[in-house]
Amino acid sequence: MKILQKKIILPVFILWFIAMPVFASTPNDPFFSNQWYLQKIGIPTAWETQTGSNQVIVAVLDAGLDMNHPDLVKNIWNNSGEIDGNGIDDDGNGYIDDVQGYDFVDMDNSPEPDIGESYDEGAVSHGTMIAGIIGATTNNSMGVTGINWNVKLMSVRILDNMGIGNSQTAIQGLEYAVANGAKVVNLSLTGTDFDSKFQSAVQKAHDAGVVVVAAVGNSKNGGIDVDQTPIYPACFSDHGMEDWILGVSSTDQTDTKSTFSNYGLMCTDIAAPGESILGAVYQNDYWLPFAQGFYQDDWSGTSMAAPMVSGSVALLFASYPNLSPDQIYTLLRLSVDPINAPLIAQGKMGSGRLNVAKAFSIAKELYPPEALPGSLVKLSCPTVAQINDPCKAVYFYASDGKRHAFPNDKVYLGWYSDFSTVKEVSTEFMSSLSLGKNVTYRPGLKLVKFQSVPTVYTVEVKGVLRAVGSEEIAGSLYGTDWNKKVDDISDVFFGNYSFGAKIESIGYYYVDTVRNSVSGLNENF
Repeated sequence: MKILQKKIILPVFILWFIAMPVFASTPNDPFFSNQWYLQKIGIPTAWETQTGSNQVIVAVLDAGLDMNHPDLVKNIWNNSGEIDGNGIDDDGNGYIDDVQGYDFVDMDNSPEPDIGESYDEGAVSHGTMIAGIIGATTNNSMGVTGINWNVKLMSVRILDNMGIGNSQTAIQGLEYAVANGAKVVNLSLTGTDFDSKFQSAVQKAHDAGVVVVAAVGNSKNGGIDVDQTPIYPACFSDHGMEDWILGVSSTDQTDTKSTFSNYGLMCTDIAAPGESILGAVYQNDYWLPFAQGFYQDDWSGTSMAAPMVSGSVALLFASYPNLSPDQIYTLLRLSVDPINAPLIAQGKMGSGRLNVAKAFSIAKELYPPEALPGSLVKLSCPTVAQINDPCKAVYFYASDGKRHAFPNDKVYLGWYSDFSTVKEVSTEFMSSLSLGKNVTYRPGLKLVKFQSVPTVYTVEVKGVLRAVGSEEIAGSLYGTDWNKKVDDISDVFFGNYSFGAKIESIGYYYVDTVRNSVSGLNENF
């Protein structure tokens, strides 16, 4: 068992690195069944409501991530305002080429561990492990399952290969995360020195609507009471008035306090699983100590418990993007399960053990959303609205957190038989959903062509078009009246589609197979 506990000696601030149901569609990731904590905190049940959104950014302030890890790469945050490698601060945020985060240890745009430098094995893999708990790619027939199927993981490196950092890098990293859109910040690190500037940065993050989550730390001999010996940043709060940060303690598979977990009435808000965790680790074929594999088990520590909470908060934000940090705190505290703790720690492990399924159930009562992913939505129109008024537009609210417009009735009626399920929502709710690409034709339903091009195409999943090589092939696929099944697409929508290989012969392309490749619109994004 690994209980990572690295002492960090720094000039300004001393950080301690790492205190170490039935679901309709079970993930096909091979290690899913070994991730006991997902069932424990009710994640599979929560997935029936929400699997995550790539509009939610979670910043992992740590020793860097394995940015090429096959189970993380799909969910790594990308700074769309920055052009990679041009040596210019394109988005004007003060950092050059920060396409996937920033390294405040080396002050460069590569927020990964430094190959070849002195290292601690646990420290190098620590950020990758945390990121995987929050949002490892799910249903990719590989490795582990993330709490969020869809999320954006922002790597902000504030600790080096030995787990050493200071309050200056922590402040810079936190400010960077907030300025660049993070909704959740994970701080799986601890220290014993108070820094008012770091505390102020945490408060500002909270006031900006960001949920900051921190481990309360690990100690030998049963843990320590952090009310008597404060651990930071978990103890950054205005005690009795405001709570700017969620302090997380650790429990085991029996909902019992982990022997190493610290505790405390004032600084500990919630408990989460933190023992015997299997997850993604740093892997690099060119760095021999880390060329052994992509996954490890038996990681333990409050550092593992913290991302359980961070990932769960991100899942809640996917359905309730406008909730404040305090409202999120309320949901989490109201939805916990009881835990067992020795007398000295009773009542000091937080409100209880995290239960995300209950949090969603309570959220539906306290903060019912106007619509859930999978819904058809539109604005209410005044009686005098013209036919081209924006209020007439119908959108599909997808699980990616975006609204996708139907370009015309023909596309809409390929997916739905009528308009009876379209829900009118407020302008505020509609504006909370960023605009995604337009809905494309249902696969296998019709042939299409662009108005300025004579080529006829079949439509496949996610708007992939394949040119039909001849009229004979078109007739074989869609019948002798195939030309009556061709819809014109305005050149305006050319960018909604991509192009696959041309169909040169019959006998290997089956329209029914294409048509049955999706059962609903959500699968087409």
